[in-house]
Amino acid sequence: MIVGAVIFVALTDYPARAQKNVITCTGTLIDVWLKPKADWPLAVIYDAAGGYACSIERMGAGHDPLRPCSVGKKCRVVGTYRKLGVGEQPTYSIQTITDLTSQFPDEGR
Repeated sequence: MIVGAVIFVALTDYPARAQKNVITCTGTLIDVWLKPKADWPLAVIYDAAGGYACSIERMGAGHDPLRPCSVGKKCRVVGTYRKLGVGEQPTYSIQTITDLTSQFPDEGR
């Protein structure tokens, strides 16, 4: 009985902790070639409303995980992150993409 209660608490508490390091980045997608022989450039989105940048490393993915988004166009990425740097304008390195969109229907009106 006690073991069951401990497992229940552990499983129900886990999603709350897992959501702590989730960020949304909305802005223009740019590519930054840091390594001349890289298969993919580093993707960067500056979120002007939030005052921060998000980077997405595509190397090793085997495909472009940002395929719905186009360079120079607005893109929104939601994902888990690792914070890089300190200060007022940090960069968030996206570790796992949980949602991705390039469709903003309200802006075309």
